[in-house]
Amino acid sequence: MVLGSGHNINDIFCMGSGTVSLQIAKLVLYSHAGQVRELAFNVGGLSVLTGASKTGKSAIIDIIDYCTGRSECNVAAGVIRKHVGWYGVLFQLGGGQIFVARKNPAVGEKTSPEVYVERGTQIELPEAVALHKNMTVDALEQFLGSAIGISENEHRPETPTRDPLAANFRHALLFSFQDQNDIDSKQRLFHRQGEDFVGQAIRDTFPYFLGAIDEDRLLKQAQLEQARRALRQLDRQVREAEALDSSTYPRAQALLDEARHVGLLDERFRPTSYERAIDALRRIGSEDLPRSDAVVGDGEAALAELRTQRQNLREEMERLNSEIRSTRVFTSETMGFEREAKEQRARLSTVGLFNAAHVHGMEQCPVCASVLENQVPAAARIAQVLQGLNDELETVQAENPRLQGRLAALQREEADIQTKLRENQHRINARIQENEIMRVQQDAFILRARVVGKVQQYVETATNRDDNSALKRQHELAVARVAALEAELDMNAVREKLSAFLNIIGREMTDYSRSLKLEHSDSQLRLDIRNLTVVADTIDGPVPLYKMGSGENWVGYHILAHLALHKWFRMKGRPVPGFIIFDQPSQAHYPPARDVDGSLKVLKDEDQEAVLALFKLIADAASELAPNLQIIVMDHADLTEGWFQSAVVERWRGGEKLIPIDWLQ
Repeated sequence: MVLGSGHNINDIFCMGSGTVSLQIAKLVLYSHAGQVRELAFNVGGLSVLTGASKTGKSAIIDIIDYCTGRSECNVAAGVIRKHVGWYGVLFQLGGGQIFVARKNPAVGEKTSPEVYVERGTQIELPEAVALHKNMTVDALEQFLGSAIGISENEHRPETPTRDPLAANFRHALLFSFQDQNDIDSKQRLFHRQGEDFVGQAIRDTFPYFLGAIDEDRLLKQAQLEQARRALRQLDRQVREAEALDSSTYPRAQALLDEARHVGLLDERFRPTSYERAIDALRRIGSEDLPRSDAVVGDGEAALAELRTQRQNLREEMERLNSEIRSTRVFTSETMGFEREAKEQRARLSTVGLFNAAHVHGMEQCPVCASVLENQVPAAARIAQVLQGLNDELETVQAENPRLQGRLAALQREEADIQTKLRENQHRINARIQENEIMRVQQDAFILRARVVGKVQQYVETATNRDDNSALKRQHELAVARVAALEAELDMNAVREKLSAFLNIIGREMTDYSRSLKLEHSDSQLRLDIRNLTVVADTIDGPVPLYKMGSGENWVGYHILAHLALHKWFRMKGRPVPGFIIFDQPSQAHYPPARDVDGSLKVLKDEDQEAVLALFKLIADAASELAPNLQIIVMDHADLTEGWFQSAVVERWRGGEKLIPIDWLQ
């Protein structure tokens, strides 16, 4: 079954209370060309991956971390990042499997949002071309958390110095990794402990993962908050009931004063007894106030409508002004043309050279009136011009009255709009005043309604003052419920339970330490979750890990602390992944520079004994906790003992590496 991001996580996969452990069946790499590299591990026992330096062993933790939702891909730049297209992990979870693949970030990128998830009973690994995004990174985290049984939870700090924190799958995973930088650190006990906020997150979620906090704690916290609200309401009712005084009745007097102030009571009324005061308050409480929508009209809407009308009138006025200006300009130009044409005609007419016959094209001399054999061109042209001037003057003179009429009509429209603008402004001023009056009415209505509400509550309480036994019984039950929930959520009880659990884990650590013959192995060991370290309680006082000397001690205490923790997780069925990965646990005795095909013969006898004891402790713990715990070890050492050889899943020497040679070609 392929999972999509649109599915509900709880519907997709529900594995119960976390008693089934999540383990790694295979690590899968896909090349850019679609080639597949599978690295299988022993489920429910010990797996050893032995090999030389620079073969890719240390990248395994980073690959698994990235595939399970890490925000950035921390696989080192180089051969792996260059040749891998997708990283994948096949998880075993009880009788089912989960396959998670995540795309390798592109060059220059730190992460990729493309996540592919598939779930089934027995999954056949998909081909590279089938990989595609079907889940978001955030949904993947929720899905895996639900799969291992992480229930809804929340850690609330006792002091509000930071936000509440919910334990999730990413927090649980911090207990499952010990890379080569973690395992020999005297300052850090857990993976990524030194990063910002991670150490505090481990402290905050430790009680949940150890089981010191009940699974239904979040529900009980919500119930407690609800019970406290109910108790506060009952407290107020009890105080009001007890505050009633039939001799001075101060609260009744105060309410009557308020009623007078808002006009609900005659100013002259003064009660002579408690009973008269109560009667007056009852009348006030039954006051039939007008509805708010009857008191407060829609004044703002009317004002907005008037302002819209004013804006429309202004726009119309602008249009008219523009048209008036254009008409006046045109009229002015027409009149100028008329004056000029009249002047020219007058000049020609006063000469008296042309009579009507000339104008009509008679071929006569314009001076002596004799008939010409040929028409004089200049005379004909002058006649045409004069006739054209007459025609144009007639046209202009005909248009002038119409222009004057149009201009007068526009000016009348302008005067009409100015009148409407004045009327509109008067209405706006009046509406503003009316709105102010309505706001005063609204405030008065609200004050009256508030006083009536207070009076009604008081009268109801006063009416029942002779029957407070039921109210007191309710109050007592509410107090008892709050106390019971507070006791169940008491952090002192959580701390006591946590201390008891840590003592048990400390005894396991002490037993493990004796087989390793570490410094302070004869002392009582314990986990200090406040400082996230191992502490040996000696006769001279507590000795934390960072005060213990030698890498052998640091590696040994890291391993036995995590073995003891995972033994507790598995025994209690806690929602923590059922695997732990140790990277280079022999490095204190068998550094890479001394690696000779994994043989321990180059070491001194005491170093050989220490390495053998360390691996034997890991193997015995894996055997003891099988099939619920899987331990994966990556190391240079290659012991000849049968139990070690049977646990080896691959040897990376002589060219064998995480990335196959043919991928490089």
